Formats: sequence, structure tokens, C-alpha cells
Amino acid sequence: MQQSIVTWLWTQVLVRTRGEPLAMLHSIRERVASIDPDQQTAGDTRDLEGWIQRQPEYARARLISLLFGAFSILALILAAVGLYSVVSYTVAQRTDELGIRVALGAQRRDVLRLVAASAGGSVGLGVVIGLAISFALDRLIGRWVESGTSDPAMILAVSLLLVAVASLACLAPARRALAIDPMTALCCE
Repeated sequence: MQQSIVTWLWTQVLVRTRGEPLAMLHSIRERVASIDPDQQTAGDTRDLEGWIQRQPEYARARLISLLFGAFSILALILAAVGLYSVVSYTVAQRTDELGIRVALGAQRRDVLRLVAASAGGSVGLGVVIGLAISFALDRLIGRWVESGTSDPAMILAVSLLLVAVASLACLAPARRALAIDPMTALCCE
């Protein structure tokens, strides 16, 4: 007596192959038909990667990743614009001081160092506070993305990206500070 196997409607069968799975589809269907000729094998056939990508969990994780990425790019742009604005305002406020320094013999690198130091202090403090908050919220964020978020290489790369963006944001105000005419600054004093 041969016992038949009954499968429920919408049963999914996963097959491990050594080669390309979809290329072996015909032989797999023949093998199933040799075991049970009444068993239907037509339908939606995908490899494991395609099957995983259609799962709701995958779509949810992908949406969360896209949202985190979009909001982080927006935050980076806002930080760059904000830093540019603050450094520009600081340079405008210190125009007289910087002009007098140039008139008294300060070199261009000294003026550049003054502008970079004022911006660098803010950026350095921001990166340190951001790292502290990142490590403090690591578990909460880890629950949302379902993986560890404390990758040292990623944290270093993001910190360097922030410093690079801050440097670029400070470049235009620093060049404006270097172009200050000492005579104009002295006349205003």
C-alpha cells in the first residue's frame, strides 16, 4: 500500500540546488511528478532571493532603511546650511577685528585659523555629543532595524563625513574673511 502525501492549498516548497535554481525548474517538476502525478507544480516560481524580497518583513525593513537614509541626508543638508549661516554671521560680526589683525601683520593662515577654530569647536562638540547620543540610543534603534547599529567603521565614516561637510560649509565664509580689506576695517573703527 502506497501512502500519498496531501499538500494544502498555497503550500510552498523550497528546494536546495547546487546550480542556478530556476534553470533546474524543469527537472524538479519532473521529480515531483514522478512521486505524485496528481500534484500540481505550476505557479509562482522564484529563487530564494526573490522569495525573500516579497516578504512583508523585508519590505518593512527596506522602508525603514529608506526613511532613515532620507532623513539623515536631510539632517546633513540642514546641518551644513546652519553651520554656513553661523560661520558667515560670525565672520560678518568680526570683520573689523579680522581687518585690524591683517593690518597689524597677521598672515592669511592666521585669519583662516581663527575662523576654522571657531567653527571647529562647534563641529567637534557636535560630533562628540552626537556620538554619545548614538551610543545611548543604540538599543532602541537596533530594535527598529533589527540589527546591531554600533558598527565602528560606519560610525567613523559618518563622523568623517560630518567633518568634511562642516569644512566645506566653512570654506566660503573663511575665504570671505581672507578677502577683508584692512583699510576698510580701520576706517570703520
